[in-house]
Amino acid sequence: MDEKIKYTFEAHSPIKVKNISWSYCKYCGLLYLNNAITKWCIKMGCNNRYYPQYKRMINKLSKKK
Repeated sequence: MDEKIKYTFEAHSPIKVKNISWSYCKYCGLLYLNNAITKWCIKMGCNNRYYPQYKRMINKLSKKK
């Protein structure tokens, strides 16, 4: 249950909905906001949470400047 899942890149598949101004990925549900964390997650693909430095990158990108 606590086994590590290996990171493999899988591209997002964005969908645009008429009622909201943002797109989202139909596979992982990532909402395409215009911020650093979202841009990094888009670059890393749907499996971004399995990236080895995921927690470090999220902490780094979420700090106020």
